[in-house]
Amino acid sequence: MELPDMNNVYVTHKGKEVSIAQHRKRPHGLPDEHEIACIEATDTIWYYGRTLDSLINRLIQVREDIDKGEYEC
Repeated sequence: MELPDMNNVYVTHKGKEVSIAQHRKRPHGLPDEHEIACIEATDTIWYYGRTLDSLINRLIQVREDIDKGEYEC
């Protein structure tokens, strides 16, 4: 089985590590997946679309959520 084509970028905000990921060519015909996740909280995932605006808007939301302490990243 061919492994998915994955791109990950890791950044930090206020000491919290965040992963920005794109998973392409997923097995079993699954669609591409675009997500932002807090590394320490495996259940905290934000999804974004295929556009730059979508990614930017979601990153702003993630930053605001971390600033408010809404998620334990």
